Amino acid sequence: MRRTGVGGADPVTWAGVTLARAAGAYDIVSLAVPPGPGWESARPGQFLVLPGDPARGEVLPTLLWVAEVSVDPVHGTAVDVVVPAGGGWATGQRVRVLGPLGRGFGLPAEPVPALLVGQGGSVVPLRWLVPVLRAKGCEVHLVLAADDPDAHLDLSPLRRQAASVVLTTPGDLLGVVAQALDQHPGLGVVFAAGPRGAVRRVAEVTRTRGRASRVCALDLDETLLCGTGLCGQCDVAVVDPRGARTARPCLEGPVVPGEWLVDAAR
Repeated sequence: MRRTGVGGADPVTWAGVTLARAAGAYDIVSLAVPPGPGWESARPGQFLVLPGDPARGEVLPTLLWVAEVSVDPVHGTAVDVVVPAGGGWATGQRVRVLGPLGRGFGLPAEPVPALLVGQGGSVVPLRWLVPVLRAKGCEVHLVLAADDPDAHLDLSPLRRQAASVVLTTPGDLLGVVAQALDQHPGLGVVFAAGPRGAVRRVAEVTRTRGRASRVCALDLDETLLCGTGLCGQCDVAVVDPRGARTARPCLEGPVVPGEWLVDAAR
């Protein structure tokens, strides 16, 4: 898995936009990237960076979740990302890309029923995780939260793939998660992505019910300055086997055991 920052950054490569399609409040953009082992082994929960272009007035980089990767010996490697609708992405456009970055969601060794919990734009990696878990033989349930019902991303394929899909609001998210865990006692693991406060609370509810959780400790909706471990903007308090410390999710995650965040909040 490729990492950046400490020890020297990976080179930035060029990618070409091959497709941009509307998906409600978002656009799903497909990028053709040079082939390489990093993309071939990419998994849900990893992200990429589009470096800022001063010539276009872009001071800060753009960090995006990897929404899916497909590797085809004939058509090459395609990477999907999700951006706000009307962002000006056009077929044939070329962009600079750094990625895939970070540590994604680990998959269970054996099929196990799983609950996926997402809020806002952070549902993107979970959208990819659903078919990956299904291919492992896992039954998948979803709880998705958004302030606006129209802000939910591309629900049709999720409804076809998941055993259940429950939509809620951020304010009701914890109660709905607790209800789902109580209604489905066979659920063995919870995967969560969203604002860091929300995923920590989801992890806490999960642990009180004796389940394991893996959460994204990086919220790409926050203002992040680099995504490569240099700025420290994403630092988060954790308690792990090394004790209480500050972790840098863009390098050590973004996916970490949920209890790391729960214990640090006590």
